[in-house]
Amino acid sequence: MYKLILLSFITIASCGTPKNTADAVANPTSQTTAELKNQTIILALGEHVMLGSLKVHFKEVMEDSRCPTGTNCFWQGRAKLLVETSEDEMTVESNELIFGKLKPGETNNHTFYQSGKTTLIATAINPYPTSETGTAALDYKLVIDVVIK
Repeated sequence: MYKLILLSFITIASCGTPKNTADAVANPTSQTTAELKNQTIILALGEHVMLGSLKVHFKEVMEDSRCPTGTNCFWQGRAKLLVETSEDEMTVESNELIFGKLKPGETNNHTFYQSGKTTLIATAINPYPTSETGTAALDYKLVIDVVIK
């Protein structure tokens, strides 16, 4: 019985462990250029994309405590990301985006840039952790919808 309780405690504790990947980017940042049009773009962690004069940088995964598939967790968990946008090399905004469970005072707004006719909306963070992989070595990709009205 003692071993079952201990195993349950370890499983529960691992589901809520935040992950800081600020220093975990193995590859230097790369930059691509995309036409400013209605499209879906995918940015790898550390990557930049130029949309006209707008630079979008997927800077950091601040936390990834999402409950891995194939496990049972008491808390849904979440992924918390940092995305920066800049124009003419001047930072316009740094946005924390949260996918999953919110804490009091947090909002679920994935629209992280809006100016004129251009809107950028984060739609997903991939891949989702599994019981085999956890979050230790995930190759994070941020899915962004570019909407031009």
